[in-house]
Amino acid sequence: MSNITARLTQSRDVSGIDSLVRKTLGGEANSGALLGSSLLSLTAVDDKDTVVGYLCLEDVPCTRLRQSNEAAEAWVQDAAASRFSLGSGAFVRMCATSRVFEFEATTALLRSAFVLIPSLQTLLMAAGGELSFAEPGLAAVFNRVAAHKDSGVVLYHASRDSVVLPLAIRPARVEDHDDMLPILQRCEQAFPALAKLPESARPQEPFALTRVVAGQDEHNRVLVAEAEGKLVGFVVMTSDVDTSSLAETFDLHPYDNFLPQDVYEGQYEAARFAVREKKVELLKAELARRKAEEGTGGGGEEEEGEGAGAAGEGVAVAAQTDPEAEEGEGGDGGEGDGTGTNTGAGEAAGEGGEGEEGGRSAEDEAAAAKAAAKAAAEAEAEEALLAQAEPTEEEIREEMVAIFGGQPIEAEPTVFAVTMLCMHPDFETQAVEFLGPAFEAFESKLYAVVTLPHDSLEPALMDAMTRVAPQPGSLFPEVLFMLNRHALLPDFSVRPGEPSDLEAVSVLVAGMPNAADIADSFTGAASAGTAVVAVCQGEIVGLVTVNPEVDLELLQANFGLSSHVDLAYQPKMQHGEIDMYTMNPIFVRHHRTFMAGAMRLLGKTALYYALPPGQQPPDMQEVLEQVAPRHRTGGDKQLQADFALYVFTRQAAFKRRRSVNSQIVIAGASECGLAVLERLLLDPELQFNYLTLLAPGGIKVGGMACQYTAGVIARLGLEARVLLLDAEMTGLDRAARVIDLSDGSQLCYNQLVIATGLQDQSRYRFAEADPDVAGLLVTELELAADFTMNDAMVMNSILVYGGALGGYHALSVLEAKGAGTKMRFVVPPEHDSAMVRVLRHLADEAGIPLPEPEPREISSLTVVQPLAAELRATATLVDPADPGPREELPVDLVAGCEPPAVSRALFTVLNDASLVFDGRLVVDGAFRTNDPNIYGGGTIAKLSRRYGGMPLEHYNSRDVGSNLAASLVQQFITPTPGGPPAPDPTQPPPPPALHRARAIGCSLPGGNNFVYAGCPVAVEQPSTGAPEGGYEMSTKTDRGLTRITLDRDGCVYSVMYLGRVPVSAPRLGSLVGLHANYLNQLSSKFHAGDVQDLLTFLMDPWAELLLHDSFGGLRETLLEMALASVAQGGKDTEGGLTGWVTNAQDAVLEFVRARAAEMPAYSVPGAART
Repeated sequence: MSNITARLTQSRDVSGIDSLVRKTLGGEANSGALLGSSLLSLTAVDDKDTVVGYLCLEDVPCTRLRQSNEAAEAWVQDAAASRFSLGSGAFVRMCATSRVFEFEATTALLRSAFVLIPSLQTLLMAAGGELSFAEPGLAAVFNRVAAHKDSGVVLYHASRDSVVLPLAIRPARVEDHDDMLPILQRCEQAFPALAKLPESARPQEPFALTRVVAGQDEHNRVLVAEAEGKLVGFVVMTSDVDTSSLAETFDLHPYDNFLPQDVYEGQYEAARFAVREKKVELLKAELARRKAEEGTGGGGEEEEGEGAGAAGEGVAVAAQTDPEAEEGEGGDGGEGDGTGTNTGAGEAAGEGGEGEEGGRSAEDEAAAAKAAAKAAAEAEAEEALLAQAEPTEEEIREEMVAIFGGQPIEAEPTVFAVTMLCMHPDFETQAVEFLGPAFEAFESKLYAVVTLPHDSLEPALMDAMTRVAPQPGSLFPEVLFMLNRHALLPDFSVRPGEPSDLEAVSVLVAGMPNAADIADSFTGAASAGTAVVAVCQGEIVGLVTVNPEVDLELLQANFGLSSHVDLAYQPKMQHGEIDMYTMNPIFVRHHRTFMAGAMRLLGKTALYYALPPGQQPPDMQEVLEQVAPRHRTGGDKQLQADFALYVFTRQAAFKRRRSVNSQIVIAGASECGLAVLERLLLDPELQFNYLTLLAPGGIKVGGMACQYTAGVIARLGLEARVLLLDAEMTGLDRAARVIDLSDGSQLCYNQLVIATGLQDQSRYRFAEADPDVAGLLVTELELAADFTMNDAMVMNSILVYGGALGGYHALSVLEAKGAGTKMRFVVPPEHDSAMVRVLRHLADEAGIPLPEPEPREISSLTVVQPLAAELRATATLVDPADPGPREELPVDLVAGCEPPAVSRALFTVLNDASLVFDGRLVVDGAFRTNDPNIYGGGTIAKLSRRYGGMPLEHYNSRDVGSNLAASLVQQFITPTPGGPPAPDPTQPPPPPALHRARAIGCSLPGGNNFVYAGCPVAVEQPSTGAPEGGYEMSTKTDRGLTRITLDRDGCVYSVMYLGRVPVSAPRLGSLVGLHANYLNQLSSKFHAGDVQDLLTFLMDPWAELLLHDSFGGLRETLLEMALASVAQGGKDTEGGLTGWVTNAQDAVLEFVRARAAEMPAYSVPGAART
């Protein structure tokens, strides 16, 4: 008996679906178009992945295939009006199943539809005639509700409960033990964290589960679920939750720290007052200090008067607030009001007569006015002081932890915890049905929480809950999930936003820092018809505004848009950009439904979200797909985007990536480390939630050969999903899986990737002798990123030291910034690298002069002005051949450009952790070290001797990082029936498949550029000549010297260029490894004398396809097609591959058609099959 399962429809299902529809319904499905425009497309398959069913849902009233006509459509609109609500209802556009699996396929498809769309409550279907005989699978769940006599169309209705039978939830009884035990034992394997019996039940003894059930009281509850009288799951809950420790570890302030609102607000105000008082005292002390400093000097008469007035006012204020002083003065001056000064004034007025009294009155009025002005000034100053002392939200929260953390709280928390959840696998997706009865069991609780270890799988229940963000620096070993009881409210729907909704929208966004901007944006969008709101029980709980104008040219130039949308079928009017989005956090599980409804109402099939660096990611980021940035963006005229791009499409609206909560730490922002992150961020099936990058000094990018430019980094959007730490690894505890960091903190990990790369070590060597010199030493990348023309003006002596290729790059940077006359180039004798020798050979051949380094060593570097504003030092230079003479050279800056090596500090960390190190960190074919949870890649690693011992520095670091990440991903993929088997852990992994060439290059003094790209052997032993048995092609023009070498098989072995054209090294590197036949008959044209300049030939428009980011994937597809054709024996009488040429042409044409905007030089024939 075949096992029928339903899944989201994929592009490869289209032909099978169309065939099935033709057989069963007698019509054309056009499922390829529906895949990108419908609400949901599902495919039912058997054990062999054969299509046996298809279901297509729409979120607008419609009729089924072959039932459509104008009268029927109009009737359906009216008949369904009272039964259909966008967000909670859908229409069946098409449902086709194999006759053999009628019931199984129908059940699987309908059940999957309700599971994938949590808010879906109703399915409607407008079909012709009765269902009972024609389609018994549908007839079993759909009920007839109306009929149209003229067209014969019948409207059918199916509720969620008729498809997904509700579970019967009740309190557990002791006699349930025997039914609960098998479910517990199964879950101990699948979800051990949620199948762990509490210690109070003595789990090591028999009948522990019985003791859990028998121990129920007002704080501890156990519920069981039954389906058709059979027990299929149970949940254990407790209200004894330590909210104090949770508040110290997680950001619970949006949930009032799980405390009653009045208690939380009291704690909040107490902390706010305490912080403000501290800040007021500090500000007063600072003001007093400043006044004391200002008061030491004498001023003019006006200043003295003001000073005297201020002093007098101070005395007056003191007199008003000192009862003893008032009493004393009153006793001396009179008996009446106890204020001697006033009494004396009164007597004087009496003695002076009326004229004098009038004068005194004027003086009194002036004094009163002065006092009033002074009081107003004091009040204003006090108000300004309090405003300046107002605590930030972060300060208040820190103070709340300091005051109340760890203290017992008398108030009852508003939360209960799920400590065990065990379900039969067939009913796992219905675990959410426990939540309603669970809240009934704890009537006074507002929240339910679950904690899971980082390395645990997430059960289906977590899809309904919100992952709570941890506090910075938290070492808590588990992930916290939360659900508000109001999230279970029914009647979620989506409708257009209207200007009259402004008041409700203002309530929704009240308290947000940009509430006014949101309200203004909503008002304009609602008037323009581009605002949509989410409603639950009459209240607005979410809103989105959309900009209907999208710059598709900009997006295509910078992102792999063709992997998500097909512009040939989705015209520009169907694309929109999300301008603003917000949703009440209680209803986050409805993000997909809300977005899908908004697309339908606005007539869009794709919505984009642009996220600039530094901007907070949107609430619904997890439901968006990130669009891969393009690394090779074509010519210089292409527009550059400095933001990350996310997209929500009809096709992937309800595609859920499985969450991975493992703490993955990447040590090193090298190209390999960045490639690991890129691969993980863009994984189509997995959502990695806890990624950390250790990037001491930040992410430094640049140079001609850099594959991660500043633009690519911006388009990756690392800040949105990666924790970036400016720290390096100083210690490693493998047993505890804890890293010590250079800032004194610690970091937990489940998987660690060491990709620190190799660096110039001169900084560490000289700083070890004199720590003060560390501020004078920079690498070539730091120099290129940070050195300015102002630096060039104030510095007098800059030393470039080292024989690596980066030395010439440093000279070029200094020259460009105007420091060409202030630099010296010093290289220890015999310390130049092999690549530098290749550069010099090509320069001699091309007649291009290069700076000659001085053969000197720095024997010491000593700071002579350690406390001055500008740090200065003296470098002692010696000639190893004649060490007697010494030159004392004053220096303002030293650019270290020695051949890169492993950091001594990192080696110590690795050695102390007992990781195998043999000149480089040793890894296997899966890039694992001798610790399976620690990976190594990039230039710091080498393959073990089993794989030849080749250092990975000779390979393309981005290729290494992508393959390393793919190996890491395998840990989180569960094998599926019919899919590839899981790797055998007892067998060594196969060698990694590394194909991309490594490209090396730099700018040179004098405005020239150098590029060398080659296969690993060519990079390991660089040469200007061809390998044995191969040949070379070379041209020299005013544009420069270009050389291509090919191996004995006719494949490109290396490409090198030296000249004034700013060539992209990665683009040239993409040609390495290709057979000469790919290069537009280059070999024959060159030997015929038709190619005068190789660089011009390779950069001509015909090469756009070869230089495209995705060409490697196309090439692999063509090779797989050829191998499959050979394996099937598809050869004609002349020995050619039958059908393969045509299929290959179609594949290439489809590739170009989907990326037409990215390759403007290519045109697709009108007759091309699509």
